[in-house]
Amino acid sequence: MWYNSASSREAMVEIALADIERARAAFPPIIRQTPLLKSESLSAALGHPIWLKCENLQITGSYKARAAFTLLYRLGEEAKRRGVALTSSGNFATAFAYMGRWLGVPTALVMMRRTSPFKAEQVARFGGEIVWCEDRFEARFETLRRLEVERGLLTINHMEDPNVVIGHGTIGLELLEQLPEVGTVLVPISTGGLIAGIALVLKERDPRTSVIGVQPEGAQATYLSFKAGTIVTIPETRTICDALTATRPGTLMFSLIQRYVDDVVVVSDEDVAEAVAWLAREEKLVVEPSGAVGVAALRSGRATPRGPTIALLSGGNIAPAHFAQFLTTSSARA
Repeated sequence: MWYNSASSREAMVEIALADIERARAAFPPIIRQTPLLKSESLSAALGHPIWLKCENLQITGSYKARAAFTLLYRLGEEAKRRGVALTSSGNFATAFAYMGRWLGVPTALVMMRRTSPFKAEQVARFGGEIVWCEDRFEARFETLRRLEVERGLLTINHMEDPNVVIGHGTIGLELLEQLPEVGTVLVPISTGGLIAGIALVLKERDPRTSVIGVQPEGAQATYLSFKAGTIVTIPETRTICDALTATRPGTLMFSLIQRYVDDVVVVSDEDVAEAVAWLAREEKLVVEPSGAVGVAALRSGRATPRGPTIALLSGGNIAPAHFAQFLTTSSARA
């Protein structure tokens, strides 16, 4: 691993609550206000009211639809005509392709060859053009730059674009409406845009709210960065959480994490697998591993709830056969 010599705070971009409120006001009806469901089982086990924010039930199966719409909706007409390129491990690509089709914007999605075939099929089904790259995180951005030069596409770096934070921050507004007395929120982290937006909203409204990020042990770049106080890049990731595979946080995202987030914890793949099966068995919810890390942190004791607590279920895009394996393995252990 190595450290970014530039101070992340120097790259700070000021994003106001009003920016996020305007973005939410522009949402079309296809973007859902997802349910907040109380888990009676977790609440009884942990001695605090535990709630589940079900972004796994969002259109395209993840929270990414919010930022995808915000990014594409705000483009100029020339960019919309030429087309736009983005890189993704799967969920953002799916949402981007869907919103591109809905808004009439051609989209090209750079994805590593190891991407889940289930997620790649969704991208193609929604009309996105897949551009494959080698199985290396930085290769995604190298390919993105090539598309900009060779084809004249507008390329979006989702790790540094404020509209990503603004779009995802709309979840924070919903949480405050659904549970004004929230004490703790657990949020999955990859490059950091999701937790940056949610934490900004919650902390600006009530600094007493505790915001905790969760990463898998095999992809803990933001955890290491948070503890070190500067951006840390890891050489590779190894985890079942295929939507949380960033080898470093974005500079903009990390500056907001440092400003607003209380703690970052890590969970094992074993605890995540158990959480996926538990959510299906006890809550009747289909959640992919990346979306279950918050519940894994609570059930394993890696995170401690304080007052009414929300675990964000960030996605449910998992192939049926793969999902069945989690259920079968969990049943065998039981």
